[in-house]
Amino acid sequence: MKRKNVVYFLAAACIAGVIGGCGSTSGSGSSDSSKWQEMGEVIPITRENGSGTRSSFAEALGLNIEGVDDQDEITESAQTETSGEDMLRAVAGEKNGIGYVTYSTDLQEGDGAKEITIDGQKAEDETIEEDSYPLTRTLYLAYTSEDKDLETDFINYVTGKGQETVSEFFVPIGGKEIFLSNQASGTLKIHGSTTLAPVIEQLADDYEKENSNAQIEVEVSDSSKGITDVLTGKCDIAMVSRQLYQYETEVLEAEAVAKDGIRVIVNEKNPTEDISMDTLEKIYTGKISKWENTQE
Repeated sequence: MKRKNVVYFLAAACIAGVIGGCGSTSGSGSSDSSKWQEMGEVIPITRENGSGTRSSFAEALGLNIEGVDDQDEITESAQTETSGEDMLRAVAGEKNGIGYVTYSTDLQEGDGAKEITIDGQKAEDETIEEDSYPLTRTLYLAYTSEDKDLETDFINYVTGKGQETVSEFFVPIGGKEIFLSNQASGTLKIHGSTTLAPVIEQLADDYEKENSNAQIEVEVSDSSKGITDVLTGKCDIAMVSRQLYQYETEVLEAEAVAKDGIRVIVNEKNPTEDISMDTLEKIYTGKISKWENTQE
């Protein structure tokens, strides 16, 4: 088998001293260490305040400030981007950059950025579904408790038959395949998360085929703005990619619609393949500022 040939070659190469340090990417050999020394400064890249992805990322790292909405301990020196696509471009354009994107982000070879594992775990359907991936989160649709036929019908569709569409973007939460619309009429306004917007836009199109009496308008902002718009009557449903704050749960209903895994990305030229949650926390609080220190 080819795999044996590779093993024999690596063994011979190590004996001959052709490669410095065999089999480790953690910086244990001198030549391995020099890879990260040459990298220089770490450039952490984050999402904007109000972003559900930022809030979920910070919460997983223990960086959210308790009792204060949309505030965390991510270093102010971090570069800020306002969408996953912008984040991907920023990391691809900065060889020392590190950032994070959603599971649904289309990350292709040649984009200039690559995903790295976290504590040995890769973001996959199975690890996200089982919550074994460290940056797993739940995505929600939030709305007031008022009984609205169109709102209820759409949410029933999303959490039922629509889960097949959800699976094309995220990890579905389950649901019934059979859906019978109540044919409620009117316009449904949905605002909020950039993470959820693409799948909700597709679900809206699909739902309108089930119920021709309905018109759904999707407006993209961020999770917190979506919730504010629901509370002030500017929209009917908020797309939320973070846990709701305590006071929000007291005035809003929240329906889980998908599970997501936030993927950590670095520039494709970065030798890093895995990173720990502890190291991520230190990078995003400014405690680690050089790539060579990420391998200790």
